[in-house]
Amino acid sequence: MLAEHERLRPDPKFVEAILSSGGGDLKKCFQCATCSAVCELSSPSSPFPRKEMHWAQWGLKERLLADPDVWLCFQCGDCSLRCPRQARPSDVLAAVRRQVVRHYAFPRFLSDWVDRPATFPLLLAIPVVLLGAAVLARGSLTRALGMQPPTAFYAAFFPDWMINVFFTFFVVLALIAAVSGMARFWRAMRQADAASGRGAAATGVVTSIVRALRTILLHDRFGACGRWKSRQWTHLFAFYGFLALLVTTIWAVFNVFIGPAFGLPVTYPFAITYPAKYLANLGALLLLVGAGKAIWERARDRDGAGSNTTFDWSFTWLLLALGVTGVAVEVLRYAGQPAPSAGLTSTAYALYFVHLVLVFSLLVYLPYSKFAHLLYRSTALVYAERTGRRQSAAVPKAAVQPGPAVREAPAVAPAASPDRERRPRVPA
Repeated sequence: MLAEHERLRPDPKFVEAILSSGGGDLKKCFQCATCSAVCELSSPSSPFPRKEMHWAQWGLKERLLADPDVWLCFQCGDCSLRCPRQARPSDVLAAVRRQVVRHYAFPRFLSDWVDRPATFPLLLAIPVVLLGAAVLARGSLTRALGMQPPTAFYAAFFPDWMINVFFTFFVVLALIAAVSGMARFWRAMRQADAASGRGAAATGVVTSIVRALRTILLHDRFGACGRWKSRQWTHLFAFYGFLALLVTTIWAVFNVFIGPAFGLPVTYPFAITYPAKYLANLGALLLLVGAGKAIWERARDRDGAGSNTTFDWSFTWLLLALGVTGVAVEVLRYAGQPAPSAGLTSTAYALYFVHLVLVFSLLVYLPYSKFAHLLYRSTALVYAERTGRRQSAAVPKAAVQPGPAVREAPAVAPAASPDRERRPRVPA
């Protein structure tokens, strides 16, 4: 019986996109499978990243964009450290993830803008113009709606009702775009598995979500990493810092707009001794530590910490700037009570405006920046649990890791290239 053949559709432009997105050592790979052998996260049912390296070399765009295994890699760098050709598989997978975010983003042009440093001024100009227009219209809108002029320190500059309506509108639009991208990604994974005879449900939906949620909340997959195991705490600090600030924001909205309907008193703006304020300050501290630690680790070991692209750096610096301005805004608020000077008020309002621009950039550009990793990785984790893709390895792989990484490339044939006429044997 003749073997069944499959038509491959290489995309040289996709190879170029991976190379330009941080996967610059892709073509050094000669398929020795060391990366899959040393990876503690790679499962026997669907090992990675060897097959992804092969697909990337040949520009098999459709396979990579619908591959959940790309998101089961947490870029700990063990595979890159052990690679005898220094092909840096972890960076290649990071570049693929970047392409996934761009491919499923809607509208896609925003993802292209976020991905290019040249368009950063334009991205910042959008919230500056929108927030500036809202500030200029606050007086007339307050009178037209028959509201009392606000007296709180920052509410006099940007009323609470306006800031909640403003951000709710744009964040809802961002969430719609995010859900659209996640749904397309899920559909692509299902179609890819169906075409290869895989993807049958192995676990219930609820169980899959619970298991994936546990991984997200504990970041326990980072704990299996070797060289950069400390990144688990870096991500935990930033993750829980953001989560604490998000919970505080939601409570503030509830306290002002929903609580009174249930007879609850309005306590916003929160006093320094209010429980939600404790949570907010703790969140700000965790966010600062997480973002600062991430920047310090990358700066300390630029080669070992993985790809250092603008896509990575811009998000980390945004988190740090958000935490710094948030703390400064709070300090100026309490410093200006009960009778702030004109100079202090102007400084506080200007810094508050900058802080709001950063909040807009983080939340509204979420589906297009590296922040989207939270969405796509969560989707992939649920799908992997659902389809039984995340089975644990039967034998610990630590035994193959001792010893220094091979630094000299052995004499081998050149790595596969999309320009070669000979068709490769592509793993399933």
